[in-house]
Amino acid sequence: MSTEANKALIRTYFSMMSSGDPGIPDLLADDVTWWVPQSSPLAGLHEGKEAVLVLMGSGVDLYDTSSPMEVQIEEVVAEGESVCVQTVIQATTAGGEPYQNHYHFAFRVREGRIVAVKEYVDTLYAQRMLFDPQAARG
Repeated sequence: MSTEANKALIRTYFSMMSSGDPGIPDLLADDVTWWVPQSSPLAGLHEGKEAVLVLMGSGVDLYDTSSPMEVQIEEVVAEGESVCVQTVIQATTAGGEPYQNHYHFAFRVREGRIVAVKEYVDTLYAQRMLFDPQAARG
């Protein structure tokens, strides 16, 4: 696939994520990996489509799903199979608090599917807002 097609695939992923589209698994390769920073409660390398879908599913309960998640794409840079995206994600936490965090995702795409993701985020802010909201109010 071309660099432009890879960028379009990743834009589609974020659009589907924002809308809660159940077709996201179709964008993932069977051998996909997703890395989360070690300071996150969801840390580590999640290997294979099933493990990545479990990771994604574990994040759903952290948000108020009756309120839409907004993904603002600030920048997309791509070369070959690599697509890097700067985003701001705004949502409402499961506890009803506003959430706004900056993310950097480094994707690798192969044959029209996402094969690897590295997620970089302000893990301290996410920890306080999503995993330990009492501490955030404290």
